[in-house]
Amino acid sequence: MIRTNLKIAATALAVASTFASTAYAAGFQLTEQSALALGRAYAGVGVDGTDISGIYYNPATMTLHKGTQVQLGLVGVGLNLEYVDKQNGTKENGRAGEEVLPHGYISHQINDSTWVGLAITIPYGLSTNYDENWSRQDQGTDAKITVINFNPNFAWKVTDKVSIGAGIALQYVDAEFGVGVDLSNYGAAGTIHNKYKADDFTWGFNVGLMWAPVENLRFGISYRSETKHKTNGTLTTSGSAADVLGLSGSRDASVTVAGPAWAMFNAAWDVNQYLSLYATFRWADWSSFSELKTESTEMDTAVGSVVQATGNRTVASVFSAMANIDNSWTDTYLYSLGYDLRVNEFWTLRGGIAYETSAIGDRQKRTAIIPDADRWWFAIGSSFHWTKDFQTDIGFAHLHGVHERSLYDHQTGAEIGKYRHLDAYLLGVQMQYRF
Repeated sequence: MIRTNLKIAATALAVASTFASTAYAAGFQLTEQSALALGRAYAGVGVDGTDISGIYYNPATMTLHKGTQVQLGLVGVGLNLEYVDKQNGTKENGRAGEEVLPHGYISHQINDSTWVGLAITIPYGLSTNYDENWSRQDQGTDAKITVINFNPNFAWKVTDKVSIGAGIALQYVDAEFGVGVDLSNYGAAGTIHNKYKADDFTWGFNVGLMWAPVENLRFGISYRSETKHKTNGTLTTSGSAADVLGLSGSRDASVTVAGPAWAMFNAAWDVNQYLSLYATFRWADWSSFSELKTESTEMDTAVGSVVQATGNRTVASVFSAMANIDNSWTDTYLYSLGYDLRVNEFWTLRGGIAYETSAIGDRQKRTAIIPDADRWWFAIGSSFHWTKDFQTDIGFAHLHGVHERSLYDHQTGAEIGKYRHLDAYLLGVQMQYRF
């Protein structure tokens, strides 16, 4: 019976993973791996013990869950990235439409001290889209990065107070992004647009520890390794100037996309039978993502031929600027506090607030395809316990970008416009079943 249940659950998780998409986050890191934890801004996630998403956040916390459990859910995302140009007052919005982030988990207790589990999540993602010919196309025209994480894990209950866990992560990335140049800014005529598309697989790992000094107090610390995707794909060049220069067409190219290492500390305090309080602190190593560089030997050869034939070195500098995006990012930090209020056996109410810092280290190097900023999280949610083995959860959060959020000319450093709104609206639902 257990083997049959595991097959059914694993199939459901695989189906859920096919609906992967993206959201607005620090850098392009996604925290949204649980609709339940969304309702308290991810405070105490894992050590809270209210769902099995700890398989992703801290695998040691699987020891909080007896028997076999399965969890399936999704988080819907709506963005508002309204940009206002300082020079002419025109508006542009980089939102790419509503998106869906699925997540799925299965946890199985082998014996009194050993657990195994599987997480299928979307740990990194990005989705922005502007008109290809908008006035700031050199800041980027579109981007979409989706990383699907297949993550088997193991947990061992060392003592009644200490548990440890570890896992291996197989990640698939599907990436595309575009950038353009209006040559009138270089004393010439026409436009050039580059679009890069690629995918890749890579490996990583994660580890975690949970300590419960007393029955109603738990602490967790976890770490997830950096994953570097050396993607190989296609660079497609278009535009009126590209046609004239004979540079239009598709060529082989490669880009390295890095998902940073991160570490998380969580705490949970069950104050009494009605109230629990939670806290989370997370560090992410976004300073390791220093640049986004497109490498194409075929394009270098084609541009070199144009320069040799025409003597026009502007073409080379234009393509170099489009191929080398200097991020100069910095590490990010998430601070979160939340609560669960168990109103009765059927209904649990929760809420949370969080503050997350931006990955933008040098404001003059912010781009339109990743218009990051510091943000506040405001979250609420509920759980509904239909039976002792089945429950559904719902969470809602508003992410509001604050402080510095302007775009700057990458040549002169002058401010060219500002994002009036950098907001995300998240709605998550999920189900849990205990076999």
